[in-house]
Order: sequence, then C-alpha cells, then structure tokens
Amino acid sequence: MFATTSANSGVSVVVLIAFVAIMVLVRRGRRQSQSADLDRGQRIRPLAISCIDPVISLVIIGPLLWKLLSLGGANDVAAVAGAALGVVIGYFRARVMFVRAVKKTYSVVLQRSGVEYALVFVLIVLRSVQGQLEVHHSSATTVGVSALAALGLFEAFSRAGFIVSRYQLHTEQSPTPSSSSPDSSAATNDLEVDGDADGSVS
Repeated sequence: MFATTSANSGVSVVVLIAFVAIMVLVRRGRRQSQSADLDRGQRIRPLAISCIDPVISLVIIGPLLWKLLSLGGANDVAAVAGAALGVVIGYFRARVMFVRAVKKTYSVVLQRSGVEYALVFVLIVLRSVQGQLEVHHSSATTVGVSALAALGLFEAFSRAGFIVSRYQLHTEQSPTPSSSSPDSSAATNDLEVDGDADGSVS
C-alpha cells in the first residue's frame, strides 16, 4: 500500500515538472509567434515540447499498460492493435501538423489539429481509471483500455519521432548557389561564353 502511494506520488511529481517545463516552452513559442508571419491556425513551438509529450504519456499510461499486459491473452492482442493504430495516427498527425522548421531557435511551425484535444481527453480518462480499474483478470473493459492505452502511448512517440525527423530533414536542406538547377548552370555557362565572345571582338 505504501509502495503504491509512493509510486503515485513520484509519477505526480514527474508529470508536474514536465507540465511546468511545457508551460515555459509554450510561452516562449507564443512570443515567437507574435513576431512571425504565420497563417491562420499556425503557431511556433519549441521542438523540446514534442520530445516531452511522449515522456508524459509514458509516465501516465506506462504503468497501467504494463499491468494490463501482465494479464496476457486478449489484452496483448488489443494492445498490439492499438499500438499499430497509434503509430499510423502519429505519422499522419505529424504530416498534417508540421509546416516548417525554425532552425535558429530549434522550433517548428505547427498547424493546429482538433485531434490533439481528443488525445488529451484520452490521457485524462486513462489517468482517472488507473486507480479504479480491476486488473486481476481479463475482461472486455481491460481489453478496451489496453487498446486505448497502447494507442495513446504509441501515437505520442510516433508523432514526436516523425516531427523530429522532419525537423532534421528540413534543417539539412539548406540550398546553396552550387546546388542550383541545371538550367541556371547552363545560363551561367552561356554568360561566360558571351563574355569570351565580347572579349575576342574587342
């Protein structure tokens, strides 16, 4: 009993610290957004927020999912299905949300998505039922919660991973004059030829 209480207290402390860190980063992102040229529904967020999100999901959902998986059977199948769906949702969410990278401040421009509010609701529900759910035996409830928990956890990690990878890809794509198109290179060569011709005439 005491160990369980201590574990819950530790989880609460970690979640609180993570939320405080996110609040500080969100305020920084809002200040950047105010001075940036953004389209409707877009905002700037430090990349660190995308990395902290999965940690919060792991701390909240991880212990519950671990207990459910210990029952085996249908819970495992439901968790695998939920995890696969979570990865797919995370991938498409990252594609829809990510607009561009802001390399100077290690931030990203994101498009708002209504799905994010639904996933926050999922986290709240899972956190609420964590201490009330009976996990002594498998049931339809535990199977459903297993699928939902795995979906929420893997969606968070998947989305964060894809956003970070797209950030890295965009920051590495820095165009240089040497990497111009063949047409521009040909035009440069033509100018050089013309210049030589002018010189010979004179």
